[in-house]
Amino acid sequence: MTPVDSILTAIINQLSRRTAPIYLVLDDAHLIVSGETAACINMLVAYAPPALRIVLATRGELPLELAHMKMKGHVVSLGDSDLRFSLEETEDYFADICGLDLAVSAVVALHHKTEGWPAGLQLAALALAHEGSREAFIAEFSGSQRDVAMFLTHDVLARQAPEIQDFLLRTSILDRFCLGLVEAVCPGQDCAAALATIEHSNLFLIALDSSGQWFRYHHLFSEFLRNRLDGWAPETRRDLHRAAATWLAARGHISDAVDHALASGDADHAARLVEECAMPLTMQGHIPKLTEWLNQLPADLIAARPRLLLARVWAQFHMSRPRQAVRILKQAKTLIGQLAERGEIDRATTRSLKAELQTLTAGVISATDRSRTATRVASRWLADFPEDEPFARGTLANICAFSHYSLGELDAARLRSLAARDHHAAANSVFGIVYCDLLLGLVEISAGNLAEAHQLLDRACRLARERLGSGSYTEAMTAIFHVELAYEWNDLQGAERILHQHRQIIEECGLVVHEMACKLHLARLSAAHGRHDEAIVFLERAERLGIEKRYRRLTAAALNERVRLLLSRGDVRAARLALRSRGIEPSAESRAAPVHPLDEYAHIGAARVLIAEGHPAKAIAVLDRIAERMRRDGRLRGFMQVRALVAIAAHSAGETLLALAAAVDVVTLALPQNALRSLIDEGLPMREVLEFARSRIPAWSRNSSTATFVDTLLRELGKTAPERARPIAIAGRKQMLSSKETDVAALLLRAYTNRQLAESLSMAPDTVKWHLKNIFGKLGVSSRTEAVLKLKEIGLDAATERQLAG
Repeated sequence: MTPVDSILTAIINQLSRRTAPIYLVLDDAHLIVSGETAACINMLVAYAPPALRIVLATRGELPLELAHMKMKGHVVSLGDSDLRFSLEETEDYFADICGLDLAVSAVVALHHKTEGWPAGLQLAALALAHEGSREAFIAEFSGSQRDVAMFLTHDVLARQAPEIQDFLLRTSILDRFCLGLVEAVCPGQDCAAALATIEHSNLFLIALDSSGQWFRYHHLFSEFLRNRLDGWAPETRRDLHRAAATWLAARGHISDAVDHALASGDADHAARLVEECAMPLTMQGHIPKLTEWLNQLPADLIAARPRLLLARVWAQFHMSRPRQAVRILKQAKTLIGQLAERGEIDRATTRSLKAELQTLTAGVISATDRSRTATRVASRWLADFPEDEPFARGTLANICAFSHYSLGELDAARLRSLAARDHHAAANSVFGIVYCDLLLGLVEISAGNLAEAHQLLDRACRLARERLGSGSYTEAMTAIFHVELAYEWNDLQGAERILHQHRQIIEECGLVVHEMACKLHLARLSAAHGRHDEAIVFLERAERLGIEKRYRRLTAAALNERVRLLLSRGDVRAARLALRSRGIEPSAESRAAPVHPLDEYAHIGAARVLIAEGHPAKAIAVLDRIAERMRRDGRLRGFMQVRALVAIAAHSAGETLLALAAAVDVVTLALPQNALRSLIDEGLPMREVLEFARSRIPAWSRNSSTATFVDTLLRELGKTAPERARPIAIAGRKQMLSSKETDVAALLLRAYTNRQLAESLSMAPDTVKWHLKNIFGKLGVSSRTEAVLKLKEIGLDAATERQLAG
């Protein structure tokens, strides 16, 4: 046989003549166990010519001598964290490599589930290519998905020794673990050796600290292992959880111990643990987790513990359920009094619990949309609130600040938020500090200081990530308002990416203000992409939520957006009906009655209808009343938006001077903020106003920042194309069916059911219902049969038959 070194020498000599790069890839290099093979590769690496690039893919240690080459900088080492795809790389992979046209929300969900693991993304892409319902597949995608489970079973788990397999399954119950904890659930095993083997084999183990003390498994791998563990006897699984709960509780990891105590079936132990960590968790913004635990505890255990009752009130307050909160508050107040009277709680504890009661009472008042009452109550109690209760005091100040903000009183909101931030800093409450910065950011958005608002929100997000880790609810509640800034600056892609990164946690457990903001953002982005029907469905949901939760300000904002979209399609009747359904009659808007700050945007919607119906003077009267209040309060962003409508109304009325004055106000206020979308969303009427003003204002035609800004606006406005509506004659006067409504009407004439309509027109069931409701309203009917008869009566049946035939 020819000696190996002779063969290698010949190969190296041949390769040395090449100038173009040559790549030699050795996959699964950790399987090299032969000393002769290792020596051969060492020689090849040591004497490799410049053109040769050797790539070694491995899940473990390499039997190679690379130290000398590393010192020379000839080795590039990429760990598993380096190989994970970023969100942008995941997006590019699905679109460019796999040819899958996925929504941003789908990409974000898959990236989160796989943590950027390339093999996991590939398995998902292969399955998606053959899936009928992509949305359902992505929602259910986990470590138990067939392709993922088969890969992990055959390529990962089956290659491990039996004792390692047992170790992996036992420790899969742990969200995070260290050596001591795994020893508690794996008695009798050499856990240090098992951990070292898993780490060296790169078995989806992720270090949680720089010292390598705490670890967790990759999400998909953990789900896969837990699915396998479900095959074990229930009592064995309960014993594992019991051991974990005992170890964690004994070492002060109380919140980590709760889930295991619940899983072990020990409700008393779990209740004691929840009681102990309820307030620390609330202070750090982990109310969703606290709620989840409370929902698993027996009602009688909660009823006997004042701390758990108050924790339940925090949860109800957080979810804007004031009625339920009031009932539990009364229960807690009674129990605290009884326990104090019997001497079962000391005076300091009683004082602390009563301070918390006051804070929650003010919160419940605020949640019922009684902002003025909430400010009075909170201000009175803050005057003599216990100094040694900084978190409760800070939260009471937050409630007062938010109530001032809701009433448009920005200076008072700033002062209360700054004071609250100091109290939360003293309490070391990350959630409280972040919420203060969020409130300050919202105040600056309202004031039209968008750059300053961005800095405040960015500071809040950074603090949440640094102290609580990425993806926390505390980060999400702030990031959701970053969406508003990105959208206003016309960064639609950035806004969409931020929104879908945080949408799930907000919709599952967010405060009503955050959940409604989320729906408003979804609607605006859908409309900006031309999906008006989808946008209107989101807005209707936001309105229903606002009415249910009694949140007037954002309910009014959603109504205003819906009216704007309906009018952009020429559907004046539907816009008027939308306002009437909320108790607003546009024709009565000219009366000089004051408009409450919480209802302003609903009345702005009424002004829109007045403009569309040819009554611009009445619209201007309404808008001027609102604008004056906004200007006085310093709410310059809203003032700018209202003045834009004044400019549109004045231009339509031929009021040249007023139109020009309002247009100058709008551009003067929008330019420093770089506020684009507020004006772009007004569409063609705004474009006509700006073109009219530019031809008459010399400064807008010169080489200046103002001229550049106006040009940018006109360019973006030129891209917008409102949905065209089709006229039909009904009851002797001209009405409008939108193109989508006409499509629905065409199939309605052919006796299609709602389900058939949805499938044929690729619409959501709610969208079909929305179109049918509009069609019935325009036809003045209340049933499908009446609608068909009316459509035939006005001669639409022949037109739709030609449409279907074409």
